Amino acid sequence: MFKKALLISTIALIMIGAVSAVDLEGFTAPENFKDLGDGVYVLYDSLGNADEILSVVEHNEHDWQDYITNDTNNSYTVFKGENNTYNYTDGSQDESGSFELIEVNGHKYIIDFTKVGIDKKNNFTATFENLSIFNKLNNVTPLIEE
Repeated sequence: MFKKALLISTIALIMIGAVSAVDLEGFTAPENFKDLGDGVYVLYDSLGNADEILSVVEHNEHDWQDYITNDTNNSYTVFKGENNTYNYTDGSQDESGSFELIEVNGHKYIIDFTKVGIDKKNNFTATFENLSIFNKLNNVTPLIEE
């Protein structure tokens, strides 16, 4: 009985450690972004509408491939940006933005700044600027494409 209890306790501790190892709340967003929890931050405009969204997504290969692969069926186009970052437009969602892949404490994350609406001139200045600010605040740099 003692061995069984010890085994269950050990498994429970390992599971708790694995769950707590990924901390999506531990990042600092640029000024005026409101933390909604679970790695989502929102910048509201003067009317209280969502203007830009920061998503911190735990990396997995499937999601990463979705981010970096053009999808003409869904009007999703991705462009290589500066310093190992990417820019994209998503016509089906009327969004555009900038994203990157980072690593912190052995865990990889996709950092995505999404702007509501698509700038027809493909101007990613605001989202790229916020991505750069995020990197400085959190002392991270984008990883080179896998």
